[in-house]
Amino acid sequence: MKLTNYGLVEFVKTKLGIPYVYGMKGEVMTQANFNYLQRTYGVDLVWNSDEKKVGKVCVDCSGLISWYIGKNKSSSQFKLESSAQPISSIASAPVGAAVWRNGHIGVYMGNGLIIEARGSQYGVVQTKVKERDFTHWFLLNDIEYIDTPEAKDVVQDDDIEVKREIIIVNGREYEVNIIRKDGTTFIKTRDIAKLLGIKVSSKGSIPIFTTK
Repeated sequence: MKLTNYGLVEFVKTKLGIPYVYGMKGEVMTQANFNYLQRTYGVDLVWNSDEKKVGKVCVDCSGLISWYIGKNKSSSQFKLESSAQPISSIASAPVGAAVWRNGHIGVYMGNGLIIEARGSQYGVVQTKVKERDFTHWFLLNDIEYIDTPEAKDVVQDDDIEVKREIIIVNGREYEVNIIRKDGTTFIKTRDIAKLLGIKVSSKGSIPIFTTK
């Protein structure tokens, strides 16, 4: 299955309520895990009360995203791989963008909402951008950002092949990525907008088109 922004959003929705323990990446925490993490990171990050979560699946903030992509990365590693934008421009962020501040990361759901592994007191919860202290947002390097929810089922189908093909716009030929499924042709919104000289952004899952 291909990794996409909509796939990430659906994934983190299923993790709401999972306990937070610093250093955990979505596996069952054993007593040995707890002892090692507290010895390594100290009681300020791995609380004494976290020991009560032994035997439960636990995760930290970067672990929530790492769990989906299958690679363990820290919040700082995720940010270093991408071009971060100020949180004041979050309205332009697509669904599945990462929201970030120093030492913490979450997933933007659209419409001002976030899902984040917030901390030992909270676990994985849904919050609002305006009520939190994130400073930046960016696109994750490990997933593909698709423009519409309708395209999700296409790009996540392992039997679908994306090909570079020619289309004609106003009498001129252009090469773009083409996806075909069940007799229907799909072309990325951003590709078409670029060819037509239209700026495209999004508000949550809603595409926004602006003539230049």
